[in-house]
Amino acid sequence: LQHPNEYIKGSTLRFLCKLKEAELLEPLMPAIRACLENRHSYVRRNAVLAIFTIYKSFDQLIPDAPELIQSYLEGEQDPSCKRNAFMMLIHVDRERALDYLSSCIDQVNSFNEILQLVIVELVYKVSTKSVYNPTFPMQYILLIFGIPKMNGIRKYTFTFTILLYSVNIFQIALTKYEFT
Repeated sequence: LQHPNEYIKGSTLRFLCKLKEAELLEPLMPAIRACLENRHSYVRRNAVLAIFTIYKSFDQLIPDAPELIQSYLEGEQDPSCKRNAFMMLIHVDRERALDYLSSCIDQVNSFNEILQLVIVELVYKVSTKSVYNPTFPMQYILLIFGIPKMNGIRKYTFTFTILLYSVNIFQIALTKYEFT
């Protein structure tokens, strides 16, 4: 993890994702955290994945992982690194993921497509769990319809339309959904 070559660092981080022995991972945690600040996005992206898999298996090794990744996400510029960090938040702390989305909701249209698809996934997961919950903010669902044409949007648009039973949402979906 301290090798000068970024590809060796990134590959080592990927390898650490496969380890299932906490005793082996524990002394490496400071070095893994330090990789989040590496100048190469390949290393940072794999550091996020390593933290995610270690947290899923051994949350006691990195108990502050959601907070760490949320603060990392707010400062990161690389789209693939942001995608991995946001995916981790979706899976380990959905409230933090929604907080991040709320903080940058007006910038979503300018995000890279890979990050937009992850945002669509989050909104889909939260809205399907909250169908009968009127407290789920409609701004997230309307946000999905405002994202420019993307590969996965048709499936989600139609699903949202069926799930929500809202005439307003249905009309917005019809304007965005192209029947070809």
